Amino acid sequence: MSAWRGVLGRAALVTAVAYGLATAIEFALIGIFKPTEWALTWISDAVLAGMVGVATYLWLDLRATRVALSGAERARVVVDTQLSIAADLQRNLLPQLPADRPGLQWGAHLEPAGRIGGDFYDLVSISGTEVMFILADISGKGIPAAMLLAYTRAAFRTLLREYRQPADLVSRLSSALHSDTGGQPYVTCIVGRLDTGRGTLTYVNAGHPPALLIRDEEVVRLDAGGPPAGLLAEASYVEEILELRAGDHGVFFTDGITEAIERGPGSPADIIVATVRRLPHGASAPAICHALVSLALRGLGPAGVDDWQDDRTVLAFTIGPAGS
Repeated sequence: MSAWRGVLGRAALVTAVAYGLATAIEFALIGIFKPTEWALTWISDAVLAGMVGVATYLWLDLRATRVALSGAERARVVVDTQLSIAADLQRNLLPQLPADRPGLQWGAHLEPAGRIGGDFYDLVSISGTEVMFILADISGKGIPAAMLLAYTRAAFRTLLREYRQPADLVSRLSSALHSDTGGQPYVTCIVGRLDTGRGTLTYVNAGHPPALLIRDEEVVRLDAGGPPAGLLAEASYVEEILELRAGDHGVFFTDGITEAIERGPGSPADIIVATVRRLPHGASAPAICHALVSLALRGLGPAGVDDWQDDRTVLAFTIGPAGS
């Protein structure tokens, strides 16, 4: 509507200018030639005919412009509707978090930069004590990234039926992605298996920002793994097994978090650790996620990058005393 009002405004301006010019020409001709009454009538008729021609041209141009704008508006409505449906589908793909178990609590928070995004997480309980999870970031943006996101989630759940070791699963996932995308786009991710029965976390980092296991006086970087999934035709991955302790906080995040706080005091990892440790003792996993996403939303983004925007996602767990 605003575009259509702009067209009408310009047409009115052109009409007014044309009328003014025609009137000025008429008076100039009268002043130069001092015509007879018959010639004066002829001049007025000629000027009037010119004005009618201009008005007709403007009317035809306005009608064509209106048709074009109506088509553009219809196309925009169609695209907006499709994007809204895609955004709803993406939100519905996010899983319900596993129910709190004795000594274990999960939290997650995804703040998309646009209507559709390229971050996602998934968690699947595979036994009474084990949860397999993935936190991933699709390279690129927009609809292509959203399409690969849905594919990656489906592939993760399909492969999970056969592969329970994170290194094996990520290796198969990478091969499947590369065979379909040729290496572009690709996926950075962390895939893990948390076993409260054994008190262990087994994980693989595929080119993703290292997650952090935050303890009282220790911080463990989760950086063992290999290249981004789908980037190479053949890729091998190394998994690492960590023993969990009461009071541990596992914090996983995408680069939308780390890049948002790059200009803070210290490295992004240091800022994340400090933020978690400033929370009240025994803070819940959802509280950790909320604090980090809120911090990232206030961040300025990478230095020298104008209008920076990226999805901001955090997945976290907390280990409490047995029976808590």
